[in-house]
Amino acid sequence: MSFDYVGFAIAFTTVYGIYSMLGVSLNLEYGYAGQPNFGQVLFYAIGAYVAGTIAANLLPMLAGVATGNICDVSSLVQREAIAIADPVISVSVWVLALIFSMAAGGIIGLVVSYPALRVKEEWFLSMILLVAGEMFRIFVQNTQQVGCGFNGLAGIVNPLNWIEKYFPGSQVLQAEVPSGLYAGIVLALAIACFLIAQRIGNSPYGRLLKSIRDDKVASESLGKDVSKVRKQIMIIGSIMAGLAGALYVYYIGTAVTDDYIPAVTFSIWVMMILGGYANNRGLLVGAFVITMLDRGSLVLGVLMEGWFPNFNPSLLIYARYMVESVVLILLLVFRQKGLFPETRIKTKAYTLFDFGASKAQGKKEPVTESLTEGSKQGEVQSNQVATDSSLVDSDTSGGSSRTK
Repeated sequence: MSFDYVGFAIAFTTVYGIYSMLGVSLNLEYGYAGQPNFGQVLFYAIGAYVAGTIAANLLPMLAGVATGNICDVSSLVQREAIAIADPVISVSVWVLALIFSMAAGGIIGLVVSYPALRVKEEWFLSMILLVAGEMFRIFVQNTQQVGCGFNGLAGIVNPLNWIEKYFPGSQVLQAEVPSGLYAGIVLALAIACFLIAQRIGNSPYGRLLKSIRDDKVASESLGKDVSKVRKQIMIIGSIMAGLAGALYVYYIGTAVTDDYIPAVTFSIWVMMILGGYANNRGLLVGAFVITMLDRGSLVLGVLMEGWFPNFNPSLLIYARYMVESVVLILLLVFRQKGLFPETRIKTKAYTLFDFGASKAQGKKEPVTESLTEGSKQGEVQSNQVATDSSLVDSDTSGGSSRTK
């Protein structure tokens, strides 16, 4: 059995970009703002189902074809034909699906934050979000009218599949070129989310988030509206998670509730803790490790099934979660701040001082030299003071002797 290295690289890049978005959104909510979210998969699933529903309804509508029942096989085939035949409609619907998914994620994040933020303890918020995520999954799974129920909503075609028309003689290129371009787009959007998170973290707003995380009572005493800030960061994180869900459903082609179980949230937490709280660069490393576990377990399961026909590949998927659990336990025991602990915030004012300027230019800090010069000046001044005081004492003693 030959191994498809190109296909693996495309799949790895796509999933890595999606996991990075999810990790960055959680890092903003908890790493920076100290707001635990055990229901991250809720916004991920909402983005996926909103994108799938829009694609299933808008594709035939814009093509002038009756929509019918979006769950039927005939409707699925119709959507695939439209997406390949008309590039403008395919890309336009995809862009609209991304926009509506982000909007839906932000709105749900705002709605959920109202009852969740009224509780006094932050961990009550995490429990509320965890329950909300599981409620959404069970509701969609048992409701045929929403996302086609248990069977899921299929026929969500890659928006770039129409490119395969330009490679009529190669089935490999027909599959890999659209998927490769889509993987590049996903990675570009992940980089955009990373840069936004970096900008937020190094801004005064990022310092406000950390102050609320470290001591919300002190922040409130200084006039900061803690509830308002928490709502804002929930909306920002939920928008990113909704975008990740929309990109995932277009990649996988089907919206199924089994892809949005609480274990997904657990994996996002592991990648964030592994990389380090409030450290977006470290989070990218954590996302890389988790993606390697995810894709590696799937590939190894397929290979093992080919080598041993009676082997169950699902065992490796469960083993992946066990490995993540062991990694999490080891981190909590030996490395609570992750592999890459939180670094100082670098603002524009940071480079105005000698320390920031030397760091920006890659030079050594002139702290030792400044201290040496300061100590020398201090010694000169102290010697002068000692000399003056001795002269005063001699004058005083001379005056007193003359008086006698």
